[in-house]
Amino acid sequence: MKKAAAAVLFFFCIIVFSAVPPVLAHDGVTAEEASAGDMEDMRNFLLHLKSHQALVKGDDSQIEFRNALRTDNGVWRHGDTYVITVNKEEPGTSAAGDTIFFHAKYPSAVSRSLRDIPIFRELIAMVKEDGEPVCVQDSTGEYGNHICAAEDSDATESGVESSFIQIAGFDHKRREKAIDACPEFTAEDLRNRGWLSADMVDDEDSLVLYLEGVVEHVSEQLASGQQSGGVSLVRMIQLLSPLMPCWRDEPWESGSIYFYIVTDTEKMFGIFNGNSPQLQDKTLRLRDDNGVEVAERILEEVREEDNTPNRGFLTYLWDDPAVRGDEVVCEETTGRVSGPFPEDEEVFCEVGNPIPGRSPGTSVKRGYFIRTNFGIGETYYVVGSGIYPKPQGGGGGGGCAIAPGSGNELEGMAFNLFLITAVLFLATSRGRRPGAKLLAWGLWTRRKDRGRKG
Repeated sequence: MKKAAAAVLFFFCIIVFSAVPPVLAHDGVTAEEASAGDMEDMRNFLLHLKSHQALVKGDDSQIEFRNALRTDNGVWRHGDTYVITVNKEEPGTSAAGDTIFFHAKYPSAVSRSLRDIPIFRELIAMVKEDGEPVCVQDSTGEYGNHICAAEDSDATESGVESSFIQIAGFDHKRREKAIDACPEFTAEDLRNRGWLSADMVDDEDSLVLYLEGVVEHVSEQLASGQQSGGVSLVRMIQLLSPLMPCWRDEPWESGSIYFYIVTDTEKMFGIFNGNSPQLQDKTLRLRDDNGVEVAERILEEVREEDNTPNRGFLTYLWDDPAVRGDEVVCEETTGRVSGPFPEDEEVFCEVGNPIPGRSPGTSVKRGYFIRTNFGIGETYYVVGSGIYPKPQGGGGGGGCAIAPGSGNELEGMAFNLFLITAVLFLATSRGRRPGAKLLAWGLWTRRKDRGRKG
């Protein structure tokens, strides 16, 4: 009987472990080992990284791997040992290493440059096309001790589509150089094209016009010199990286108004976020404090075959950049967090960053979304933005009104008056932001297509 049980257990283990994806097996030097080791250990850590990169196929797997590179658990990141990805020099592009495509320590460093640091330039100049790691030693210890770099490429189902340089062991303070290469766009330029700048968005109608302009602008930038047939996710990030700093400034961003780009997949991984770079390479599969499954509901809206295909509105709770105290972030750094989804139990949570699985804020947001392929292939993305409706004084006789986006029928006005009264009562008698949650519930009860534009 014992032999039979042992045999069953043996075959069960074979089945389970054979089903584990190769990227989960770590049979090479880890970041923790490289951090405590010598130059050869850092070199082998980089080879370990490259071997895993070659096994990652598909957009979702690629972003999950990039997210794993940011997790401070000793495998791919440990203390001051982490991964930075920069561009390889190509015809008609900037010099090698001039643009950061991925940074495991500082997500907001994407699109910036480290070429003003002498030892960084020395390292990049040594990189060969054969893919073998090259290493330098920083005698001052200011940028690490053992630093290595190697050319690498992304692996896709259809073959290699882009090359880049992986760097390990290079640590720096927040002093990367901004890239001053933004296209000249003013608010007037946008208006002349029938678009709206972010500072002009104050209701649903203007939000729609703003986001339509964003989609056209991004499509034009991607189409410039880009071959047809689509691009890999890594290539997409490479193409957009030089523009990301531009999109965090006027005319594309203003106060609470910004836009973001996510993948049109179940987890909706972030490619760009105009307000929170730390949400890039992270899933939008989040649940807000009202129980709204944000990614699931957004996908339902943009995929629904109704009178507005590939478009939709949704009301949910989120972080308002103009409001302090509505953030939902990790209070302390921990290796395991409790979240609404099973996979969140294994996600690393860093102090001050959004909590995996939860919406990053508690302010009511009225979001608008457009599903598009940007005209460059069959892969689709979702571009989104939103306004933050709040109770406003109506002036005159001291009446009340809801911010734009809630309709203007007499019935709606009466309902809003009741809702605001309830919000004010609860806000003065209970804990943190109950009024916002009630307001979100109130907006949820409105008809789906009210105020929607085609």
